[in-house]
Amino acid sequence: HRTLRNLWQLSKFIPPQSLQIEFLNIWRNAEKYPADDPLAPIRIPFDYCFAVAMPAQPLAWFEASNLPPQAFEIAPLVRAYRKTAADIHSGMIFPIGEEPDGTSWTGFQSLKDNGGHLFIYRELNDRDTATIRLWDAAGKRIRLNRVMGHGKDGRQTVSDAGDAVFSLPAPFRFSVYRYSIE
Repeated sequence: HRTLRNLWQLSKFIPPQSLQIEFLNIWRNAEKYPADDPLAPIRIPFDYCFAVAMPAQPLAWFEASNLPPQAFEIAPLVRAYRKTAADIHSGMIFPIGEEPDGTSWTGFQSLKDNGGHLFIYRELNDRDTATIRLWDAAGKRIRLNRVMGHGKDGRQTVSDAGDAVFSLPAPFRFSVYRYSIE
């Protein structure tokens, strides 16, 4: 959650695609965190850790040879990211949602001609849905096509204030959408 917070805060001043953001080996040093810490790295899904770094340039800050076999289950996500990264990073990327603190609904919006990409993250909270204000979409109808993650395709009309509603099934889930203005 601290990586997400740092990237979100920096993205107000520096284009995220210009930054290398690390994602951790969540299995390393697990004993250094309190057993009851709900935000300890070992409690965060590895795909979510990688997804947090996707608006930037993900940097694997570990020795891959020391990863357990289950770490390699994110290979399809990494391949999907590599296919879309150039398109995502060609937009102007801004923070959206609540400021990350480990318990928020937050994300990033990559703005391009008549659409772009949305990164939606549900941190540790009990809210299945959240309202997130988008840039340059107030009062418009948008189409959402899930590219990666746990969300669903759909359409919605953004409020006159720019608010859109998103759902994710559980904490520490994410979705990356390609969106277009209809």
